[in-house]
Amino acid sequence: MDVFGLTNYATTLALVAVLILTLYLFGRRNFSYFKNLGLSGPEPISHFGNLMEMKNLGFTKAFKYWREIYGDIYGMYFGVVPNCVVSDPEFIQEVLVKKFSNFVNRTLFEQDEIANVGLASARDDHWKYLRTVLTPSFTSHQMRAMNTMIQTCADNLVENIDKLAENGEVTEVKKYVFSAYTIDVIAATGFGIMVNSQKNPDDPLVTKAKDIFKFTFFQPLILLTVIVLPSSGKFIAKSGLIRFLIGNQFFFRRFCKKLIEERKKIPMDDSMHKNLLNLMIKAQLKGHETLPPEVEKELDLETITDWRTKRGITDNEILAQCVLLLLAGYETTASTLTFFTHLMAINPEQQEKLHQEIVDVLGEDLPTYDSVQKLPYLNMCMDETLRMYPIANTLDRQCNKACTIKGVKIPEKLTVRIAVDAIHYNPKYWPEPEKFIPERFSEEAKSKQVPFTYLPFGAGPRMCLGMRLAKLEFKIAAVEMIRNFKILRTEKTEDPLILGDNILLAAKNGVWVKFERRLKK
Repeated sequence: MDVFGLTNYATTLALVAVLILTLYLFGRRNFSYFKNLGLSGPEPISHFGNLMEMKNLGFTKAFKYWREIYGDIYGMYFGVVPNCVVSDPEFIQEVLVKKFSNFVNRTLFEQDEIANVGLASARDDHWKYLRTVLTPSFTSHQMRAMNTMIQTCADNLVENIDKLAENGEVTEVKKYVFSAYTIDVIAATGFGIMVNSQKNPDDPLVTKAKDIFKFTFFQPLILLTVIVLPSSGKFIAKSGLIRFLIGNQFFFRRFCKKLIEERKKIPMDDSMHKNLLNLMIKAQLKGHETLPPEVEKELDLETITDWRTKRGITDNEILAQCVLLLLAGYETTASTLTFFTHLMAINPEQQEKLHQEIVDVLGEDLPTYDSVQKLPYLNMCMDETLRMYPIANTLDRQCNKACTIKGVKIPEKLTVRIAVDAIHYNPKYWPEPEKFIPERFSEEAKSKQVPFTYLPFGAGPRMCLGMRLAKLEFKIAAVEMIRNFKILRTEKTEDPLILGDNILLAAKNGVWVKFERRLKK
């Protein structure tokens, strides 16, 4: 008998066992976090935390399911990263408004030097400065100035739908109708250019954008960088692997970079349309476009005025905001119009009620920023669509200073994740939440709503900056669509919709309807 051979074999097995145990324990290193805080929650598994249960339940259903079991405040793990999940409106108000200074920043994985300076990712005073630069692009005055451009895009939308109605086609509306419309609106209002991709559904701006938000937490590289080994994010960001994470963003970066270069060649004056791109270029300080990081660190920046007069905005920051506007503005409004169209198709009585309001109030007049405010039922239908289908089903904030909220200790660096869909479907606040009931948002009903139970655009200082534009873009399209066409359900129309596991809410199999041109009375 080879004693030494058996000894070596046993030693190897022991080492493998120790390695496996070490890896297992390493993957559970944070899992006592919420027990120490006195919070319950779903049981995590090594490395993956609660992601596997979330995948089995469905990303859009997990938080609603967990709320029923663990209540409005509990702990869960995105991989090894602890998240305090809340759907209690008083707690949410503390995080988003009353204690905002403790929760200024979002929790984001490490990206590259451009993505990190976008408004969604920027932190602390950097975020405050960018917000002040961008805010003038989204005032009510600016919305009125954008009206004609949006109407031109809506006219093309009607022409596009008319062809589908004439052919009697059953249509997947996000892909063939709304994707191109929202791209056109963002290009016009954000950059002052008319793309008209609705004339060409194969336009690269549309084909590249449609897959941009289809990634999920369950893709291998995202699991590695965001979930299992979050510390690897910096390595990924500095290596070429970042392309696998943000993919088609590079196409839009090239598009926006070329646009910026061309716009800078045009002399700026006050008569020019004040779109986002022009306002940002105007906010640059000569010689500071490519400010080196070491120089930037030495600048004494204590107030927003200092940021404006000593630093200005850099080329990378302009590029980051342009890409963010193009992509986020495209996806959110296209998806909202898609879900609205689905709800109109399966609720013909509400569709006809909305049509009658449009006829009675507007007649044949074009919708404007001011006139669409006089369509209360349209507003109610939009709000109810966003209650049932909040495009971002969670909001997150990272605690930068430890505090206590409603008796719960929130340590520094803990992510508080607000479960928007769990609130929107809580029967305590929304009776029969699965039903489409626009009257929930009548003026009388809204006066009785519990604050912070409706959060499609977030709330507080860091709520969605583009809300006014998104609503105007939605309403003009909805008016022209409902005024000119009936939306009919078909054999391919799902009811209820099956939702996908994407980061932003989307119908897994698309939304299929048929359009029929209305007869003029």
